[in-house]
Amino acid sequence: MSSASHLTNLGLRDIGAVPYGLHACHFYEGAADLEDVLVKYFAAGLRSRERCVWVTAEPINCARARSALQKAGFDVAAEEHNGALVIKVYAELYLDAAGLEPAEDIVKLWVGEEERAIALGFTGLRISGNATFLTDTSWLEFMDYEKAIDETLSGRRIVALCTYGHDVGPSKTLDVARRHDCALE
Repeated sequence: MSSASHLTNLGLRDIGAVPYGLHACHFYEGAADLEDVLVKYFAAGLRSRERCVWVTAEPINCARARSALQKAGFDVAAEEHNGALVIKVYAELYLDAAGLEPAEDIVKLWVGEEERAIALGFTGLRISGNATFLTDTSWLEFMDYEKAIDETLSGRRIVALCTYGHDVGPSKTLDVARRHDCALE
């Protein structure tokens, strides 16, 4: 296997190839900024034959995510049908009846998704989730998840881009940045 096979195109301006296993965070200004970044990110993944999982939360819901990818030239229905694209609302993956799913359960879910992606012939797994659903009460628990996923991704064929609004404030921005390989704006 060549060293290039361990790299993927993130799809974002001024960033070239990145290694699989990258767990990055992106701080965005508003819905248009978030949509622009995530469409480019997932477009690069679809072009690279990665299985893409977009976990939506306000300000972008599932319908808007599908529409944005469609406008970018993708046949969203076909990509979803062939398993290359999965678009879900955050509650389907991160919440259970008691609140946030335990961090270890979510981490196991992503590892299982990577294994399924490889078994289906995809080159890897590309994921993104927006964290606007967090509350002050759930913040620290979710930061435990971010730390656990950061530790897990190394050596895996997964690239993850977690998105947070600039309005989370300085101390939470530091919480997020400490739990990711890099922070992007």
